[in-house]
Amino acid sequence: MKQLHRFASLILILAISATAQQGGTGKSSTASTAADQALEHRFREYADALTKRDLATLDKIWASEYTFINPQGELVTKVQRMANLKSGATQFKSINPQREKLQVKGNLAIDIGHVTLEGTKYGGQESSGDYRYMNVWIKKEGKWQLLANQITMIKK
Repeated sequence: MKQLHRFASLILILAISATAQQGGTGKSSTASTAADQALEHRFREYADALTKRDLATLDKIWASEYTFINPQGELVTKVQRMANLKSGATQFKSINPQREKLQVKGNLAIDIGHVTLEGTKYGGQESSGDYRYMNVWIKKEGKWQLLANQITMIKK
């Protein structure tokens, strides 16, 4: 529950900061462009590590306090998510993201978009399909790490 409060507080702070910028995407500087490119690269690394079940890379990408809100609405810690991947309960054949919005404020970023998952299992259940995602990134020691993310299936 404490993690959920932290996550909600972080989202609120970023939303207020984004609103205060008044207009645009907040990408008015070279630093924002560099962050955009770094986050795009990091997301590709993340998707690749998930499909390969590369736990060593995921350990570096997920912050120590990482929280995932899965499609069933459950809060999953970094340790739990690693165990799910290791056991094969969570699997991905293909991850195809498409960013729709990126807000960068200092060392925090919110990335919102659409992702198509193929050959996907959550909790051992087939879960391929189209999802809306939100990733919250934090820059620590010069590297972007995933602090929290959530995905919701898009009903057709």
